[in-house]
Amino acid sequence: MKTFKVLIIFIILAVISCKKEDLKINPNNLILGTWYYNSYDSIFSVYVRSSEIPVDRTGYIFREDGTLTVRDLSGWCATPPVSYSNYEGTWKILNDTLISVERTYWGGAMSYKLGIIEVNRDILKLVNVY
Repeated sequence: MKTFKVLIIFIILAVISCKKEDLKINPNNLILGTWYYNSYDSIFSVYVRSSEIPVDRTGYIFREDGTLTVRDLSGWCATPPVSYSNYEGTWKILNDTLISVERTYWGGAMSYKLGIIEVNRDILKLVNVY
């Protein structure tokens, strides 16, 4: 009986410790945070908010200080199996629907613009404007 009680306590503690932490969302700037690529819909990419970018996905981490991390292909070849790396850069909001990005990648540096189709607490829809 004592072993059963210890087992129940262990299970309860395990469940409590696995509680998913709440994501910090800035209601004044919903784009801030971590986003991973989820799908493509016609002309735009759909990203999902998360606490981290999965190792097998691309994504963005937009920080309040204007820096960002981009998870992208590690090299020029996109034939599976694909590997990913993190690249650093900066970003700034140009207007309500446009972001400017400057970042590194496996071949050097690049800059481009992203159009914001939609952003809310859970979803970010972006289109490459270049």
